[in-house]
Amino acid sequence: MTVKLIATIAAVSGAPLLAQTTALAKAADGIMLGSWNTQVEFDDANVVCGKNVVLNDSFDAQVSSWVPEGGVWLVTNGVLRQTSSATPALTRFTFKNPATNYTVLVRAKKLGGAEGFLVGFGARDSENYYWLNLGGWNNTAAALEKSLDGERSPVGTRVGEVIETGRWYALKIEVTGQRIQCFVDGRRIIDLTDAGFGKGDSAVLPPDNDKLNFGRALIPDMVADPSIVDIDGTFYCYATTDGWGQGLATSGTPVVWQSKDFRNWSFEGSSFPADFDLKYWAPSTVVHKNGRYYSFPTLDGKITAVVADSPLGPFVAPDGRHVTKATLRPFPIEQKSTIDAEVFIDDDGQAYVVWSRRRMVKLKPDLLSPDGPLINLPTKREGYSEGPFLTKRNGIYYYFYTLGGNEAYQYAYMMSRTSPLGPWETPEQDIIATTDHAEKVFGPGHGCFFHPQGSDQWYFVYLEYGRGGTTRQIYADKMNFNPDGTIQPVKLTKTGVGALRPTTNSSPNLALDARATASSVRPNSRVRPRSDRSLDRVETFAPANALDDFNGTRWLAAAGDSNAWFQVDLGVPRDIRRTEAYFVKPAAGHAYRLEWSLDGATWQPYGGHEDVILRSPHRDEKTVRARYLKLTILEGEPGLWEFRIYGESGQLTK
Repeated sequence: MTVKLIATIAAVSGAPLLAQTTALAKAADGIMLGSWNTQVEFDDANVVCGKNVVLNDSFDAQVSSWVPEGGVWLVTNGVLRQTSSATPALTRFTFKNPATNYTVLVRAKKLGGAEGFLVGFGARDSENYYWLNLGGWNNTAAALEKSLDGERSPVGTRVGEVIETGRWYALKIEVTGQRIQCFVDGRRIIDLTDAGFGKGDSAVLPPDNDKLNFGRALIPDMVADPSIVDIDGTFYCYATTDGWGQGLATSGTPVVWQSKDFRNWSFEGSSFPADFDLKYWAPSTVVHKNGRYYSFPTLDGKITAVVADSPLGPFVAPDGRHVTKATLRPFPIEQKSTIDAEVFIDDDGQAYVVWSRRRMVKLKPDLLSPDGPLINLPTKREGYSEGPFLTKRNGIYYYFYTLGGNEAYQYAYMMSRTSPLGPWETPEQDIIATTDHAEKVFGPGHGCFFHPQGSDQWYFVYLEYGRGGTTRQIYADKMNFNPDGTIQPVKLTKTGVGALRPTTNSSPNLALDARATASSVRPNSRVRPRSDRSLDRVETFAPANALDDFNGTRWLAAAGDSNAWFQVDLGVPRDIRRTEAYFVKPAAGHAYRLEWSLDGATWQPYGGHEDVILRSPHRDEKTVRARYLKLTILEGEPGLWEFRIYGESGQLTK
């Protein structure tokens, strides 16, 4: 259906807002009514698309199509009333309409509270929408705002606005293609164009768009702050689990990724006991000492020592207690802006820990407390710094530290030929990693520096800006040294370094030549820049992304798809012996059903499970001759980073 959005808007002073950008049209989708720390009433809500009336609600009765998303809502005396002080209080009316010309009309009255009204439109889902904010900023202004993947930002500039209590306002929003006009009591206060949410961008994107922008990420998941160590022939990656949709207010389940070859990675379950309930950020590289493995993650914003009998965990407190909010005992240093710990043990057995803002202490032999005063490291470059790393090569000590953040993240270093305590020298070329626009690498930040056992080839593993905020992925590139020990600037790429040891998957992946379809596809999403306006990144979610052998691309089902499925057509019947499903958001767990077919009509069970299991990949083994495979997601995020199909039994990563 075609929707024309007209929303009645509170009286506003000042000239109309004017802005111009090249843009793609926005579809109507849904509308929202709401408030921010304010009690309000709404009446006569209408959505009109050309001659089609999509919504005409005078609130004479409770209508189930309105879905509250915060606040206390009640239909009473012919109005829709919101009585709480929620921030925000919202209710949504959802519809689907391909039209880009529509009008939203509504009347609104303030009953009490600090601000005014929110009228949302173009509301594709709970994270992607526009809203007209009237009487915002402590009842001083009005502005149009857009939420893109949950991050809200202004469109245009504010105009002065005060909403009076007890007065009805007629609000109107008109959307005509790329143009958005907002009216209060018949007076236009906003007139601008905007690019929407990227819907329709696929028509102008290059065919390798996602590969160029997201590339061969090391891990098939959103992770950040990696620390990697090679122990007895196995690579272990400790990292922040990203992509849980609430920014720094949360973190995903802590897991340990492992790989035999540095190319095929897996994890099984949480690395902490089941009662772990803390935010888990930036775990350090594990060190083995005193018969145990030590790690120093940031838990609820505080650096904390944890131990385990295995590099995979489960990690507990040094005294054996489970680590929870009730039992948390931070590391005994001043816990003030203390994040991102890394531990280094020198050849003589002396251990050191470094953390954010250029701080370091020596550690006692048990690694559980400082052995001496706090040391402030004297770097050449000033400003906020995190993600430090201390290591040694050929008798030279290297201290790495970050500068900036987001797209401006970069790494600098200094070196000492004497001791981790200095004296330190700064090479002329001390920035070794920074944004490379040609390679589409933005903000190479918090990472690690390591070399595999038995090799003098070093690698830099780092997070990249990704989709913005806490939606990052990690990448690996070679790091090379000059004869004098100084470091060459790292050539950043998104192609990866490949397998560092013989691959664990020796048989061919039949899915690479296959065709994928799905129950639905999420609309394209444009990544919002924060500091570098040259960032021009759109993510698509086509089913083919899950068959391209690139960990940075993915298929996602559309929001609201309650029966999401993904299907592979091999073209002709093939002998299949094993599959691997790398789900999106795997640390939250998945349940699924996997079936096979020769004709795409008659299906037989192949694998899967009904219980929710935290792992990646999910492997199924069964010898069949099939042309089609169909995976139905029963629980968990409806998406795949990769789906692999093997026709011969190969060595499995344990």
